[in-house]
Amino acid sequence: MKNIFIESDYEEIRSRIKELSDVNERLWGHMNLEQMLIHCVTQLKLALGEISAEQQGPSFMRSKLGKWVLFSTIPWPKNVGTPDEMNTELSSFTFTDIEDKKTILLNYLVKVREETKLKTHPFFGELNRKEWGRIIYKHLDHHLKQFASC
Repeated sequence: MKNIFIESDYEEIRSRIKELSDVNERLWGHMNLEQMLIHCVTQLKLALGEISAEQQGPSFMRSKLGKWVLFSTIPWPKNVGTPDEMNTELSSFTFTDIEDKKTILLNYLVKVREETKLKTHPFFGELNRKEWGRIIYKHLDHHLKQFASC
């Protein structure tokens, strides 16, 4: 499975983020492009501990079977739940512009790649660095597909 800590996977996801623009139409869900970028930055802030979150979601998600599903090649379903801190409808976010948000997301990807110990995930519990790299890739890939950036 792809992982942001693998250089080729990181470069691929980075390139896809850079290609996003106002012409990218949402294929499903409620977020617009800028909200999606903020949502993805928030995941990285959670990983770094810049935003704290209480454990939430069903305990199944923290089980071995839940983590197997998470790290499998099974794509995430569309409109799946998200931690409250990442929910653009529940949290207040400052909106500026898409280019600014892309730059912030790319900068946070660098920060995460430089960090050796990442924090606990609110849904999936303790994750090692490799697991975080996989979930971050899978999450970004999911949302890039949402905006037709395959």
